[in-house]
Amino acid sequence: MSPSSDLRTVLVVGSGDGTGLNFSRSLALAGGYRTVGVDTTLEDFHASEADARYLVSWDDPADLVKQVNDIAGRESADLIYAADTSPELLAVAEARDDLVAPTLLPDRDDHRRMEDKWATWQALKEAGLPVPDTVLVGSRDDLEEIMARHPRVWLRRRSGSGGAGSIATGSMPLATAWLDEHSGWGQFTAAEHLSKRTATLSGLWNDGELVCSQLRERVSWKYATLSVSGVTGITGAQRTFWDEELHELAVRCVRAVCARPHGIIGVDFTYSHDGTALPTEVQPARFYSSIYFLATLGVNMPDLYCRLALDGGHGLPGPAANPIRETHYWVKSVDKLPRLLSPEEFARG
Repeated sequence: MSPSSDLRTVLVVGSGDGTGLNFSRSLALAGGYRTVGVDTTLEDFHASEADARYLVSWDDPADLVKQVNDIAGRESADLIYAADTSPELLAVAEARDDLVAPTLLPDRDDHRRMEDKWATWQALKEAGLPVPDTVLVGSRDDLEEIMARHPRVWLRRRSGSGGAGSIATGSMPLATAWLDEHSGWGQFTAAEHLSKRTATLSGLWNDGELVCSQLRERVSWKYATLSVSGVTGITGAQRTFWDEELHELAVRCVRAVCARPHGIIGVDFTYSHDGTALPTEVQPARFYSSIYFLATLGVNMPDLYCRLALDGGHGLPGPAANPIRETHYWVKSVDKLPRLLSPEEFARG
């Protein structure tokens, strides 16, 4: 137990980045928790808002796991949570059985499938779900074939997050050079280029059953002009909304990719130019950076997550499918506290 028996101690790997900060802020809002931050860069270490902070470095997964275990034991951690898609999350997920405190993660095979965007696309396609036309680019022939079908394609790594390494182009020479430069042959997918409209479902699952979920629509990417792809992974403005068909599609996507949905699973959608929502990613094991947005509106998924992990779901409310049906806006930026706005306030300008 925690140093104070009244508090639960949650060890947060990656506590000083946006995802970890907003997870910790959500727990602080709920009350009853003590957070221990474990970070691998000086900037994240200093930015962390955890109650106790540690800076670590590691060369191989076993080294990281040993340090996490040492800190978890020293701090009497009740739960270990890795906050972002990263080598640290992968190391923690693979070593879950060797950790000195519990985790709440998807099963290994499900986790690996979701971390691989190509394997995810294949599972969605095989389930008969609508997906963007996509190929794994193993050769120049693969690239030529999909570029013959679409005026522009979206190139991205089959793993990772935040749009890292992605580019949209209709130029065969540029696409080829991009893959050469990034050692991307066999490691990148190419998909038909969709519209700028995107939406996300954040979901918490327990042994195959949905516990809580919420849809959000991204209004804009912050700093989009600074990225060659226009995608930065930093949402500038977003809104809550309700779309029953989209929610049902998101649930079907999760069940298509996961044999047993468990823990945190998000689904990203990008809309085609005719307005059809197409799943582009099923994200495992961690919350998005905007989870604090939902917590301020009364849907505190990090608190539900910890209670599910530590208490087995006892005392949790019944399943909550998109409890925030009305529209609220959340605007954020670097060096600025986020703002919660009504539609009228957001549109006022």
